[in-house]
Amino acid sequence: MTIDNSSEQFPTPNPLEGKPLPPIPLLTMFRLGLYQMGLGIMSLLTLGVINRIMIDELKVPALIAAGAIAMHQFVSPARIWFGQMSDAKPLWGYHRSSYVWIGLILFTSAAFLAMQVVWQLGASIQVNGFNGIAYLWAGLLALIFAGYGLALSASSTPFTALLFDVSDEENRSKLISIVWSMLMVGIVIGAIISSKILHR
Repeated sequence: MTIDNSSEQFPTPNPLEGKPLPPIPLLTMFRLGLYQMGLGIMSLLTLGVINRIMIDELKVPALIAAGAIAMHQFVSPARIWFGQMSDAKPLWGYHRSSYVWIGLILFTSAAFLAMQVVWQLGASIQVNGFNGIAYLWAGLLALIFAGYGLALSASSTPFTALLFDVSDEENRSKLISIVWSMLMVGIVIGAIISSKILHR
């Protein structure tokens, strides 16, 4: 009776398995936190400022404005799907970075498109009142915010998985605390910028 020594029965061990990941320098942690800081700024400048402009300046009904903007939250369950996608299907050889960059480009582009639609919606209301054309613009704005939410999900969930991938149990808590603290910093910066812009 012969013994099968093939690699299928005795798989070759991974030389990196069981070895701790190299510690993440403090500067790298803050560099990773820039992404979250940018999200904080974007959340204030897009969602908060657009909401205020639509209701106070353009006289869009609050229910319509809030409903259109809230569409980015209705698609948030897609985060689970994008997380699984980044696990199973790498893009251009990267499991996380490609999704982060593509999502980032898409949600910033969606924010720009949303502003253009907001101006068209406001102009339509001023000329014709809130009629069928205004409802079409509001529907288009809701679709753009849904795309904004999908792009945000495609970027932020793989980014969170990236933080887990590059850290181990010893420095993961420090990394997560710094990165999420910078989200709060971004929200504060966005609030200061938006208040300065709206008071001019």
